[in-house]
Amino acid sequence: MSSINFEPITLERIVARGNMNKAFKKVVSNKGGAGVDDMQTIELASYIKMHPYEITKSVLEGKYRPQPIKRVYIPKDNGEQRPLGIPTVKDRLVQQAIALVLSEEYEKVFSDNSFGFRPTRSCNGAITRALEYLNSGLEWVIDLDLSKFFDTVNHSKLLQLLSDRIEDGRVISLIHRFLRAPISEDGNVSKKVTIGTPQGGVISPVLANIILNELDQLLDSRGIKFVRYADDMVILCGSRKAAERILANVTKFVEEKLFLKVNKDKTKILHACEKSQFLGFGFTTKVSQKKKELRPTQKYFAIVHEKKRLKFSKNIKEILDRRAKGGIKVVKERLKVFIRGWVNYFKGAIPINWATRTDEWIRRRIRQLLWKQWKKGSKRYEEIKKRCKSAPLFGEYAYTSNRYWRMSRTPLINKALSKKTLLAEGWFSISLVEGQS
Repeated sequence: MSSINFEPITLERIVARGNMNKAFKKVVSNKGGAGVDDMQTIELASYIKMHPYEITKSVLEGKYRPQPIKRVYIPKDNGEQRPLGIPTVKDRLVQQAIALVLSEEYEKVFSDNSFGFRPTRSCNGAITRALEYLNSGLEWVIDLDLSKFFDTVNHSKLLQLLSDRIEDGRVISLIHRFLRAPISEDGNVSKKVTIGTPQGGVISPVLANIILNELDQLLDSRGIKFVRYADDMVILCGSRKAAERILANVTKFVEEKLFLKVNKDKTKILHACEKSQFLGFGFTTKVSQKKKELRPTQKYFAIVHEKKRLKFSKNIKEILDRRAKGGIKVVKERLKVFIRGWVNYFKGAIPINWATRTDEWIRRRIRQLLWKQWKKGSKRYEEIKKRCKSAPLFGEYAYTSNRYWRMSRTPLINKALSKKTLLAEGWFSISLVEGQS
């Protein structure tokens, strides 16, 4: 065991009033759907008020039993479905209380190259660190893919690692019960789970960091540079030969010591380029002269990966469906929220020329949507005249049978629904997000 001073992790510490209050605030602020008991997060406060000591008492007495986890599916980029587990609100509260204490102590031993689900750390920090290593000359990237990581975490191995640092067996037993909670899907409840940590479980991220910290420590001890965000990891090497040797050793350790599986089809060794992907970013040497002048010693820069740009366009198409689902006001808000979140995530890595072209394309889609929504010729005439006083011949346009996409690029409609007009009416664009570069 490490000589680092670990404070005891006990049930009493987990259910202490201060820790439970912090856990409660986090669960409520994170919201999330109801579990199998249909209790919503907004109902948790009144439940605790009516049963003030129930949860704490049952945890301390070893009687707390997690309820089945509600399984739902969310679509992945590749068209497949990702299973997501939704624990009940009460279970999320207890899991959050455990996670807070585990995180507080394990932060003392986690690697400086680990960035996922840790206080004050972010994807941006992970990309910055990867760029540091690339620009130091480590230009060969091992893109390590762990096959179905969360679904294949070995319970025995995880509990053994926890037991190395946690002396209170009651804590280990409580965590084990959460790991073994059955799955409820379409009304059918499975037997107790024997492998994996449910994606969606509050405690899963910190448990993932605990087991993968074993790999982090191995790499750190050998002076191998890497960056990890949860189960996404890149290892930076000076040559392909070194990368091949390191990958062989890492694969052996992951499979024989951690009982996980390296996906050999998706794990790749690439020279740093736009095709290598980490957290949605690629790496490039082709940037504007201005960017190079700002960072003269830097060779590699982060860039939004092509797949993420294609997905962005696909999402914009769905939001700006010309049927305007929910109404124009709803569409405007959805567009604003999506673009702002996307640009803030990729800020500093968005190619300026791509952003300019994409903004123009977004405006054309908005014009198409509005033209479709105005429907009747009289309505179109009225709306265009409001925005463009000098349109005496517009009647010919208003009653045309030309397709919406074709009409969206005509000079008169572009003039009436200009960039300035659309922005003034609340339509959002990439360039509106402050700090875009």
